[in-house]
Formats: sequence, structure tokens, C-alpha cells
Amino acid sequence: MIKKKLCCILAEGSILMGLCCACAGSQNAEITEKQLESTPIETAASDAAEIKTDVETDIEIDATADAAVAPDLNRNGIPEEVRLTALEDGQGQQLEIWEKDELIDREVGGFAHTGWTSVFLCTLDGEDYLLRYNPTMYQGVGLYDYSLSTLIENKKTVVQQNHVQFDINFGSPVHNGFDPEEIAAFMEEINALLSNSVVLLNTDSDLQGTFEKEGRLYDSLWWLDSQEPVFAREQKKSMLENLKDFQVAMTAVQPPAVIEEVEALPITEPLELLFYSGAGAWMTSLALNPDGSFVGEYSDANCDTVYVCQFHGQFGNVGKLTDASWLLTMEELVLDTGHELGEQWDVTEEGCTIHYIASEPYGFDGMDWTALESGAQFILYSPKATGHEPGTELYGAVEFQSWLHKRREFLSEDDVLGCWGLQNMETGRGFFESTNT
Repeated sequence: MIKKKLCCILAEGSILMGLCCACAGSQNAEITEKQLESTPIETAASDAAEIKTDVETDIEIDATADAAVAPDLNRNGIPEEVRLTALEDGQGQQLEIWEKDELIDREVGGFAHTGWTSVFLCTLDGEDYLLRYNPTMYQGVGLYDYSLSTLIENKKTVVQQNHVQFDINFGSPVHNGFDPEEIAAFMEEINALLSNSVVLLNTDSDLQGTFEKEGRLYDSLWWLDSQEPVFAREQKKSMLENLKDFQVAMTAVQPPAVIEEVEALPITEPLELLFYSGAGAWMTSLALNPDGSFVGEYSDANCDTVYVCQFHGQFGNVGKLTDASWLLTMEELVLDTGHELGEQWDVTEEGCTIHYIASEPYGFDGMDWTALESGAQFILYSPKATGHEPGTELYGAVEFQSWLHKRREFLSEDDVLGCWGLQNMETGRGFFESTNT
């Protein structure tokens, strides 16, 4: 059936052009996913005005000092000019770096949470660099990253970068790790760079508040001070020691979810679920049956080449987490493509030749991009699942939310998923009911 569908598709010029432009092999799907993973979900627009007032004041205070700096980011011996201006819509700031009459770099920061941007001039051993720091925290899930770059030949060139991920929802079924040593090492690294920097643009109100509290450019992790009386930072202790104490204290008050054994899935007819990003010509479809059996198919078209995988399997050991979520254990996963992984073959029908490559079952694979083993766990969410506060089904499931076919905010108990969803617990990737497309 796949072969006939694809021949028809490739026979139509307009669709063929779309497939060729997509060039969305499994490698491209990985790139697309990484881009999505690094994009936080939209936050409440009503907060923007308050954020704008706070950050705008802070930037105004810093602007005079920043305007006086004259870096040499492209290393040609000619001092550059730094300009900081307001966006026309009043919702952010724009940083421009000029050399004489030539604009060589522009950075934009918004006052709303999703537009927060922090850019610094970092000077190391007499050489100037742009330091971009993004300490993103959403629903208790942190993704902190930085990059150090030059503008040699007026092109942005990253010379150093790093990141760290962590999750402070310790009792949640979707908790995704918290490594005090890894976090402390990253913070030591970024703070060493900040100590040699001056602010050029900063619309991150959380980071600005931390700088003001510390009286210097130093990120002490504001969320360590947000859990009193459960945890209170001890100033005499190192950041690593406080992170370890934080982990112990928060784990004690956030016990693991209680799982109630149930006999069957909470559905009475097959669910048609889809996993895709909306970018590229790839998709994995899944039919989940009430008895826990499932059948799936992955297809990724790149011009006349198609990565394909057909599979089936069985879920068992169903456990009820909440009235709107269930933990499933995959007992079996069988690939039905009929060819060994990586094997290639051609099929010609009605003058149309398709080149096939046997692939892994994208969506039912792990972080290493290979098929999951028996025992892998998934969570099934009903349309009533919410995510507006800690303890609700979707709170902290940031990666899963990023795969929603229609993005939405979870701001109150009235904001629900609206469709059935299935989350791969190893990767966070999500399948959603086809009626949500």
C-alpha cells in the first residue's frame, strides 16, 4: 500500500517539489527534533507587560555603560559601536553592532518569556567575544546553554559552547534527571565567563533579578531560593553542596507517584495516533487497540528515496497514575518491514521507481535512535489531562508538549490536552490522536 501511495504522490509535480525541498531523511528528522526540543512552550501573554516594565528599566540603567564600550569582535583593529534600541512594537530591545556605516550583527530580545535573550561582551586574554546565555526554565524543567563567538570576517563563529539539562519535578512520573555535579560544573563555567563580561542586552527578568541580588554578573540559580521552607540555601556552602541538599529535600517531599494496577487500557475502540513535527515529509502512524496490541508504520520521503519501517507489538502491565493518565509497559516490539535494517531496494510501478531503505521505528526508538527493548515504558493520556501546576499530568512533560500537533498553553484547570496522547518515556516524544491534526 505504501508503494502505491508514494508512486501516486511522486507523479504529481507540485507534491514532488514539496518532497524534494523537504529532504527529510531520518537524519533531518533528528535535526528538526533538536530544534523543537530547544523551543519552550508559549507562556501567558498577560505577563508580558509586567516583564517589560521590569526589564526595560534594567536595560535603561545598563545602556549608558554599554554604549561606551568599543569592542573589536571581528579582530580587524577597528573599534565597533554598540547600539541598543527599542523594538517598534515596544515588546523588546534590539542590539546592533556597527563598524563605521556597516551593521555587522543584530540581536533581538523580547520581554515575553519565550523571547528572553541575554547577550554579553566577554573579554578573555585581551580578545573580545559575544557571550549568549540562555538559562531557560519551564514547568520545572531546565535547559541552560551558552555560546561564545567572534565576528571574524563579519560572520558569527562559535568558538566555545556548552549546555546542561535537569528536572526539579522529583516525584513526577516524567521526571528526567537531576545531576548536581553536572549542573554545578556548568554554572562554574558560565559564571567564570560572566565575571569577564559586561551586559549588552538582557531581557531575561529572572536572570536580571539574580544579578541585582548578587550585585554582580553571577548566576546563583534563582530557583534554589524558591522552595522555602522545604529547602533554604546555606550561604556558607558551595553551589554543589546546596544542589545536593536541594535534591535530598525536594525528593523527600515529592514521593513517587502511586500506581494502581488495572486490567485493561481505558479505551473501548482502536486509537489512531500520529507522531510528526510538521516539518519535513515524515510521519509515524500508530493504531493502539483496547487489548494493548499495536501496529505502526514510519515513512520519511526524501525525493524518490523513502526510509520505511513497519512494526507491531504489545503493551501490558497497565497502571493507573491519575484519572487521566496510565503507565504502560511495552512487552513486545517486532519489525515487519521484511528487510534488514539499512537494507536498500527499488520498486517500480507504472514507470515510477521508489528507492526504499529499511529504518528504525521512529517514535518507538530510544535516545540512541535504535528500537526500544521490551520493558520500555510509555504514558497514555486522556483528552482530560491537564498541565497547569505541579502534580497535574502534563506538568514538566515539556518535550512531549513540544510535539503537540496544535500548540497550546496549560494555564488553568480548564486547559486540557483535548485528545488522546502517548508519550515515549525514554525520549519524551509524543503520539497524538489523529483528530488533533
